[in-house]
Amino acid sequence: IMLLQIPSTVYGDGLTMENLPPASVGDRDASLFIKISPPILTKDTVGDKFLELRLFDAITGETIQHTSFLVSVDKEGKLLMRDLFHTHSGNLIIKIQSEDLDVNDVVVYGDEEPFQGGWTSVNDKITVKAPILLDAGLYHFEIEIFGIDNDRIIFVPSEAPIFDSWLSVGDIFNQVVSTGGKSYDLSVTSYYDKINNFNYDESKKSVSFSMPFNWDTSRLEKQNIFVHQEIHFPTSFKEFSQAGTYKATVNGFPVTGRMLIADPYSMDNTLILHFLLSKENILDIAKINKPGTKTMEFSLSPDSGLTTEKNSFDIKFDNGAFTRVQYDSKLVSGEKIPFEITFFDKDNKLLKWTTYGYRIEDSSGTIIYESKNTDPNSPGILVTEGIDKPEFTFKSAGKYKMTLAIFSHGLDNLQTFSGISSTSFDIGSGSESNQIPSWIKNNAGWWADGSIDDNSFVQGIQYLIKEGIMKIPQTSQGLGSVTNQIPSWIKNNAGWWADGSIDDNSFVQGIQYLIKEGIMKIEK
Repeated sequence: IMLLQIPSTVYGDGLTMENLPPASVGDRDASLFIKISPPILTKDTVGDKFLELRLFDAITGETIQHTSFLVSVDKEGKLLMRDLFHTHSGNLIIKIQSEDLDVNDVVVYGDEEPFQGGWTSVNDKITVKAPILLDAGLYHFEIEIFGIDNDRIIFVPSEAPIFDSWLSVGDIFNQVVSTGGKSYDLSVTSYYDKINNFNYDESKKSVSFSMPFNWDTSRLEKQNIFVHQEIHFPTSFKEFSQAGTYKATVNGFPVTGRMLIADPYSMDNTLILHFLLSKENILDIAKINKPGTKTMEFSLSPDSGLTTEKNSFDIKFDNGAFTRVQYDSKLVSGEKIPFEITFFDKDNKLLKWTTYGYRIEDSSGTIIYESKNTDPNSPGILVTEGIDKPEFTFKSAGKYKMTLAIFSHGLDNLQTFSGISSTSFDIGSGSESNQIPSWIKNNAGWWADGSIDDNSFVQGIQYLIKEGIMKIPQTSQGLGSVTNQIPSWIKNNAGWWADGSIDDNSFVQGIQYLIKEGIMKIEK
């Protein structure tokens, strides 16, 4: 039987496992689950290496049996394997024996399926000897569906649905950092590609590193992509472990909110700082990159100019799980307030890979915030590290109620700690005074002495105002002039403000002038 099919291609990038978006397969929409293991690969890695594939009905979730997969694997443009496999049950496990072979010398240990000539086995587990998972990095998988439902149903090859996925095998980079006469063991775990150019600048107390990255926006826009990096600091490295707040960038783009998560819970005597970059974040960064950029550049340092005292409350669930909710005690109504929501099990261990939802109501019971699903195929917001940092703005001071629902946790979507619970909290009243974090003075000083140019300074201030980090009085927006040149007196003011010669209000007057003249554009 020959089953014709309109071509369909879906994509993913930068994960170790995922459900790819549905594609039209035969008479239904189907999704592909793909997983590569181990998630982190080092010279000490032991245990099985494997690739797992499962095609399933996107509506019912049922596994589609008798599926034939044409599997192509490449890395950095080099083809590593291309073979046809067939699974009767619908679940295919390809066990990988890593060996440095030419693609033409790949060996498959299995039986030949009679209708298409693909590799199969009684238990749907097939071993291959191939140059796959020899090292960490980004692997590209192209999976073509050649048949479903019955061994005799075969798609026309030119019209077979195609799933594209870029799965990452983590790389661990270790480095000894010396500062203040002491040495500290740091490590960076990259879940995307190999780490390069690690550096610690003692004068700035800044960690930086890079990794290869393809910034082609046409590629990024059509793929599911996620970049995750972990930096492990021993708690004895107090400049980082006790900082509380951090300044971080990727290719010069400020990393804020959910993009940077601090985890002091998962490992004893260790602080883990996570860079978590979503597709939206990565596309925003791509907009500011110079043409030809081929790397992702990370920087991280303690924010010594910003100290934070946090309000905190717990939401407890009947099953023993609880969440700790924290937010800056200095932030009040009318301001954008980052909340940190951390999920724990009954043994005070982080609940990782948690999907949850939230609702916030005011004192009258009116819902002012309610979460939306990040994945249309599953409920809730997924927080891989068990910590989320949503932002809320409250129009007025008063008492509010937060309700949280835990839907599942763990890679296997366990429901051991599923439940719903709520508690009340208070938000204080705002102030009309100008509020400018002291660390912004550093930028002003650098601009005044010529270390950064006018455009960089203006863009930085625009971002701070837009994100609610810097507060200025409401100012009418001008249309701009031909030159849009910044007057020298404003730069002088910035320098004087940076060294404390003038107060905040005087500096703000200069910013208001830039807005009125249209030199600085502030998005509403």
